[in-house]
Amino acid sequence: MDKKQLQLTYKELQNTLTARDFLQNAGLHKKDVLAVMDKGVWLEAMEKLMTGEVSCRNVLNLCSPAMENFAGSRPKDGWLPALYGHMIRKIYPHRDDIPATDQYDKAAAFYLECLRFFLKKEKERLPFSRIRDFDFATEEELEGSPYEEEYRRFLQCFSDAYLYELMRIGREIMPFDMLAHVAGVHHIAMHIARQLAKTGIPVDLPLISGAAAAHDIGKYGCRENEVRRIPYLHYYYTDLWCRVHELPNIGHIAANHSTWDLELENLTVESLILIYADFRVKNNGYDEKGKEIMGFYSLASSFAVILNKLDNVDTAKENRYRHVYSRLEDFENYMKALGVNVDLTSCALKPVPQRNPALLNIDETVDAFKNIAIDHNIRLMHKLSRELTFGDILEAARSTRNWKDTRAYLNIFAEYFTYMNQRQKQMAMNFLYDLMFHREGDIRRQAADLLGNMIAHYDVEYGKEFPQNVNVILDETDSFQLWKRYLDRIILPDHKVIDRHRRWLGYCLKRVVISLLENCKEEQRKRYVVPLLAYYQELGWIDETAFILLDTMPSIPMVLLDDEERNVCFRFMEHFASRDVLEIQAAILLNLCEMAPAFTESKEFLHTVNAVLDVVPVKEEKALAYLAYEIRKNCGLPQKNKAAYQEIFEDSAVVSDIFLDNLKAATPWKMKIINVRLLYDRICSGVTMPKLHVATHLSNLLKVSEQVSVRHAAGETLVKLAPMLSWDQRNEVAIELTKGLEIGEFEFSKYIPQYLGRFVLYLEPDELDEFLLEIKRLLISINERVSCVALDTVSIMVQRYNEYRQRFQEPTDRFLKRRKTMLGFLLSGLANYRDAVSQEAVLVIGHSFFEEEVLSLEEKKDIFQIIGKKFVALLENRETSELAFFNNAASLNNLYRFIGNYLFYYKEFSFEEPKKIAFFPGTYDPFSLGHKEIARMIRDLGFTVYLALDEFSWSKKTQPHMIRREIITMSVADEENIYVFPDDRPVNIATPSDLLKLRQLFQGKEVYMVAGSDVVENASSYQVPCVENSIQTFPHILIMRGKTRGTSELEAKIKAPIYYLKLNARLEDISSTKIRENIDDNRDISSLVDPVVQNYIYENNLYLREPQYKQILRGRAVRVEVFEDPTKSIEEEIFKVLEGRPEEEEFQRASKVDNIRYTVVRDREQSDKIVGVAAFHGIATTNLYKEFQSIEVVDHIREHTSGRIVLVAAVFFSSQTHIRDVDQLLATETLAFCMQKDYTYAVFSPYRGYIHERTKGTLKRQGFQLLDNKMSKRPVYVVDMKAPIVIFQNLETVLKAPFDQNPRVLDPLQQTHCRLQLAMTKLYPGQLVLSFQSEIMYHRLMERITRANQVSSEVTKVRRLGPSMCVPFGKILRGNAVPNTVTKVLHTEKTFEPEVTGFSITEYPNYSPLATQVRTIKSFNRPVILVDDLLHKGYRIKELNPLFEQENVKIDRIIVGLLSGRGKDLMEIQNRKVESVYFIPSIKAWFVESSIYPFIGGDSIKSESENKATLLNSINLILPYVMPGFIYGVSNDAIYDLSMTCLENSRDILRVLEEEYQTVFERNLTLNRLGEVILSPCCPDRGDHLSYDYHVAPSIYVENDIVRLIRLKELIK
Repeated sequence: MDKKQLQLTYKELQNTLTARDFLQNAGLHKKDVLAVMDKGVWLEAMEKLMTGEVSCRNVLNLCSPAMENFAGSRPKDGWLPALYGHMIRKIYPHRDDIPATDQYDKAAAFYLECLRFFLKKEKERLPFSRIRDFDFATEEELEGSPYEEEYRRFLQCFSDAYLYELMRIGREIMPFDMLAHVAGVHHIAMHIARQLAKTGIPVDLPLISGAAAAHDIGKYGCRENEVRRIPYLHYYYTDLWCRVHELPNIGHIAANHSTWDLELENLTVESLILIYADFRVKNNGYDEKGKEIMGFYSLASSFAVILNKLDNVDTAKENRYRHVYSRLEDFENYMKALGVNVDLTSCALKPVPQRNPALLNIDETVDAFKNIAIDHNIRLMHKLSRELTFGDILEAARSTRNWKDTRAYLNIFAEYFTYMNQRQKQMAMNFLYDLMFHREGDIRRQAADLLGNMIAHYDVEYGKEFPQNVNVILDETDSFQLWKRYLDRIILPDHKVIDRHRRWLGYCLKRVVISLLENCKEEQRKRYVVPLLAYYQELGWIDETAFILLDTMPSIPMVLLDDEERNVCFRFMEHFASRDVLEIQAAILLNLCEMAPAFTESKEFLHTVNAVLDVVPVKEEKALAYLAYEIRKNCGLPQKNKAAYQEIFEDSAVVSDIFLDNLKAATPWKMKIINVRLLYDRICSGVTMPKLHVATHLSNLLKVSEQVSVRHAAGETLVKLAPMLSWDQRNEVAIELTKGLEIGEFEFSKYIPQYLGRFVLYLEPDELDEFLLEIKRLLISINERVSCVALDTVSIMVQRYNEYRQRFQEPTDRFLKRRKTMLGFLLSGLANYRDAVSQEAVLVIGHSFFEEEVLSLEEKKDIFQIIGKKFVALLENRETSELAFFNNAASLNNLYRFIGNYLFYYKEFSFEEPKKIAFFPGTYDPFSLGHKEIARMIRDLGFTVYLALDEFSWSKKTQPHMIRREIITMSVADEENIYVFPDDRPVNIATPSDLLKLRQLFQGKEVYMVAGSDVVENASSYQVPCVENSIQTFPHILIMRGKTRGTSELEAKIKAPIYYLKLNARLEDISSTKIRENIDDNRDISSLVDPVVQNYIYENNLYLREPQYKQILRGRAVRVEVFEDPTKSIEEEIFKVLEGRPEEEEFQRASKVDNIRYTVVRDREQSDKIVGVAAFHGIATTNLYKEFQSIEVVDHIREHTSGRIVLVAAVFFSSQTHIRDVDQLLATETLAFCMQKDYTYAVFSPYRGYIHERTKGTLKRQGFQLLDNKMSKRPVYVVDMKAPIVIFQNLETVLKAPFDQNPRVLDPLQQTHCRLQLAMTKLYPGQLVLSFQSEIMYHRLMERITRANQVSSEVTKVRRLGPSMCVPFGKILRGNAVPNTVTKVLHTEKTFEPEVTGFSITEYPNYSPLATQVRTIKSFNRPVILVDDLLHKGYRIKELNPLFEQENVKIDRIIVGLLSGRGKDLMEIQNRKVESVYFIPSIKAWFVESSIYPFIGGDSIKSESENKATLLNSINLILPYVMPGFIYGVSNDAIYDLSMTCLENSRDILRVLEEEYQTVFERNLTLNRLGEVILSPCCPDRGDHLSYDYHVAPSIYVENDIVRLIRLKELIK
């Protein structure tokens, strides 16, 4: 460092040490500081300090004279040890083992500030060191963090305590290196966290930074006598420091970084990162000076190091440690899968190719499960750990009106409540209390169970070791206080609570008590019981409250009570037995009956029994008499009336009475439960009984009883009764319960599955198989309620299925096949297109199989083997809501738990997988039962079958890719080893390079091609010479179809082994054509496609009036020519047409102008007869007066133009033609030509003044303005053409046949277009509005495309394709093909943000991602001609260009309908060849007519809500949907008028379509059927949670929007 810099540094240090704040805090004076800073001495010492790493001793040497001056003496053991202890004592005042050294305060402050200064300079001078420096969170990373304030407070505390300086001093005087460990952990944590944040994982960087930097601060808090326990006690002291400094969130993470914390299954990502980082930074020995060397270990190496260090390692502890280590290993693998660099070599994410779940082997599938589960867990814990998001979740749970959604939220809280803080737990418990008023009984029960569990786990558990003599109060409110509060709220609710709700609430008490006592610690059970017992000491309760307490009494474990406490219960029953209330007496007898076996020796109990039985009217009530007898028998008491008891068991009238009573609403539910017991006991005692009648009665109770307890009692009894019934009786009961699933209301039918699923496992094998067919029928029901309860039933059957093997002897194959069938049902449910059904399937799989302990680990493994890979594949893209995410998270957590446990005990999943692959490509439009049977047959030959959705049959007009994929997925979800091939890997069987990639994808396995024999005979890919990796080199599975010539010819073409398959006649007869015909006629197609697919097709109105093949563009009846240098013959032809017409004289005069040009329109259907002509020529400003003979006209034109002027001198059009709007066509073609020639101003002025009335209207619609007739004797119309408004008139192209050719539809289209043009002229008065007909543009484009592709523009008999392919990439040519040209649309869409603040170019709804579509185009292996209607700002091409370059797609040229100057410049920048039908240098604004008409068209918009598959969420850029901000400098009046015109036009067009649809199909055109009339119907987005009634006519909705706009009129105008 040179002297000047040294001087500056000295001055900077001096300023630091004399700053007012420092002096005030240190208790020093400025003059004293300056006095001890001898400049010469300090400069000499500083020069040495400013090189290399700073030594605390060297800084001390510089400062020690001053320090001794301030302190008055030197510490006996030296300054550094004294300072070290002094600082620790300041941080942890309880460290009384360190002598107080307050006399060194000033000296310490001076030294530490100097040391901080030199360390700061060191950091600026030296490169970053991971064992020395902290890379704290940046300001940018702080932005948006909910912990910003806490983190800033942490940094201040870190600084105020001189913690970094303390660690630097410790490094020099202590053997251990705290700084290297803490800095190393912080480095790894931030290295990992920053990368995770880049991947979109919700990690809070300030939170993890603070926690990592503070995680070991507690080691300074351990006293000298606690040194050996530092590894266990430092967590407490870290937490203490954070609490003192009000850092609760940082402290929570920092104080819980032990590896054992991983035993908590659900941790926030910040906790996982800190534990992971701490795990990897360990001691790596000591150097020759005895100083600790810090090592950065890999995960596996660190595990070995720690295992060697553990105290008293036995097998159990090692296994426990291996279990938590596996959690860390899973987390690291998860991060690697995201591309996170974990070896600390780079901060950049590493691209990791994501394999589609369908392609994974078993080990990869297991890893995928783990990663998905960890990802869900991280995201869910992020939501639950943030107060604000937790509040949102709770509010959403409160707001839902769907009981299934409520259940899903309860499942989430049950899974994750242990990780809530106290405030969140209290919020959740209030919610649970409210749910105990819910009308659904099982929701009340679930809420009560969870409330009890949460109270049991409410108290903050401090899982770490406490120092001696430390008593910590972790929360002001403990669980016992909370329990007393809720006891009071349940037993004595607010007086405003109505009676019915009061009873519902009271019935929940026993569930709360049971759950509380089951989940609390054993030693705490008595403490929870005592407050409840206090209510039994009070005997003045009203009947309702007394009944609730009696109902709850059996849930109190009597073994916990002493004699006096039991007597309280006995006296309570004895007292209330005298109440003449049947339900109270029934409850007391039931209690006594249950207690009797345990208290036969208790005199007090026997006294109670006698007292109760004396007052209960057992003679009047047979059920009570039955219980009285049972009680006496159980207590060993003499029976008083045996005859009455015998009558109960022998009198058949008793059974009839029970049947009647149990179905009466007035009968107390306790009595019904006693009656059920009585019926069962009668049967068990051998009394002749109508067992079927009893079983039917029980099934009725299960279906219709209002009280949940009665339903459960009936269900349990019915299952116990099943073995006593004959085979036919069992079958009859099963059928009866199944009807209950289908017919009953959901609030009743949802209780049936858990008992029906167990009951049917008593059916004989044949009957059970029949039952499964019935369940399959219910699963495909259009009623999602029925489908859900059917899934629940199947899940119970699978759960208990192993019991079936013990009851019935049958071949193992049949037993296992049936289980696969049932699991297939669940997978079909998971693939269902209805979210409710899909989510139910996820829930039952995760809960019934992998959470409950009914199944053993081996049984779970067997289920996982069948459904694992399918489950992962089907779960993709099925989280359509936040609730679905929560549901999936809980289920995945159960699966993750199972996988971890299984791998812990068995190390791996050893599943056999087929070694052969069958690649089965097809258009599958739609996937039929024939396709499914072929796939099954191939699978049964030992193959894994991959169904590849073919996008290379370009001539077919197929449904959108994702819709066809959804249909395939639903069709084969239940089939083992049949998968849908990934979309992102298109395979063109005609391209050897694609086929090579296919082989490489399945390395180690043999890939077979599946094809029809007709395809091999006729497809071009089989006709070309065989080369390496061509289709002929693959072994084949051939489906023999039709009149195949014979196998020898097939074998000659295929140079590999062949399997031959033959379908039966019924399946072979299934065809796409037959399916479509039946759909058009609204017939049942369940014998042609999967029944669920049938529902999907009809619900979404797919395939209606849809042609199977694209329409080939054909030449139009119109031909337009512009003659720049007209010949004499053309003029003669023109004048021949004009002969005798009023326009003839105008044309004669115009023809004499030197530079006259003609636009000619010919009718090809009339032998190219001329049906329209326009004469025009350029005119110089110097010749204006000569032309118009009017100074006023000339001045006006000169004032309003600055470029070239064109004069349209004459126009003629014939009405004797089928060509519509010849006058408009002439205007468009003439003016477009002029703009291409750089004319910027147009004048229309016939010399003689004759103008046809239609021409006047046409001029007005183009924006021409008529000059004041005082200016000139002849009419003069003028328009500015510098930057026109462009309209694409495309409505005819968006309508389906037959409406696109119907004159009654086309005429209104023309009328509405004229109105639209007039509205457009008001936007920018005086500027040109140019309207282009899409039909004409299509024709002109076709000619250019075929010319570029060197093929005929006419359809030829023998199709000879050109070398290039046509790729339309906008909204043009959809559903059309260019003659003799491969035409493959790249489906793009402009998709707006929900607030319409911007848009992006995305794939069109229901199509593959753009990258996949581009990859498909690449696979055609042809040069590409890109086609669009407009190229101006180039949003689409900008989005697509990187994809084309990435895939190395060769773009031959771009051909567009309309090219602007800006678009041309863009193509020059990209160095692309571009052609256009029209060129317009500058465009003010452009509109696609259909896009501004609601329900007819529009642009997509991102939205949470979804319409049916054929109706797209859209936005029309007009009022009242959005203010069209893209139209600049326009009056509000003009925007209002334009919007109103668009709405009225849309309404009028829709009304005409509705009338014509009614005429043609004799039914109403509703929103549901709009896809039968319009190619891509849209629904204006109305925001989330608002939906359309699909049975209403669309014109009605437009009419409503017109009314909405009228209401806004005053505000807008």
